[in-house]
Amino acid sequence: MKNTNFSLLSKLTFTALFVVSALAISSCKQPQTENPLSNSEKKPVELSADDSLIGTWSCTYDNGYVETYVITKDATDAGEYSYAGNNLKVLKTDETSGYIYIKYTRAANADWTYSETAPDVGKWYAAHYKNLTKNSISISWAYSQTGKTSTETLEEAVKEFTIENGYFGSYSDLTRKE
Repeated sequence: MKNTNFSLLSKLTFTALFVVSALAISSCKQPQTENPLSNSEKKPVELSADDSLIGTWSCTYDNGYVETYVITKDATDAGEYSYAGNNLKVLKTDETSGYIYIKYTRAANADWTYSETAPDVGKWYAAHYKNLTKNSISISWAYSQTGKTSTETLEEAVKEFTIENGYFGSYSDLTRKE
């Protein structure tokens, strides 16, 4: 019959190799891929005058509809028949994505017309952008059938309007039109 027990020397050798391997693995620094702070712990900032988000972004659909967003250092406007806002702030999550926050100056009424007297005017709203390059961007403005259409404060907007809360499901792929 064959002896399947490890000898004391074999057990010590195995234990020593295990400890050395564990120490080597735990001492390796793993690259940090995410900022450890959640969005609600970060502070949105104003855009610099040369920020790559600034510009006119547009897309023409097959049916002829043109979707356009004009983003300036401190405002955005989606055209006369859509919303607009000022006090623009940005929370960048990396070099090509982040959140844009605005205080409505024109918003939707209950009948989906837009005006400067709509209930959300003066309140905060958000968009998420991704895939930002010199000439293109994907933008999704906050929408949820069960969520909010605005918040009273910027701090509330940062906490409320997130991908995790289900607000950004559909993105428009836009190109720069300057």
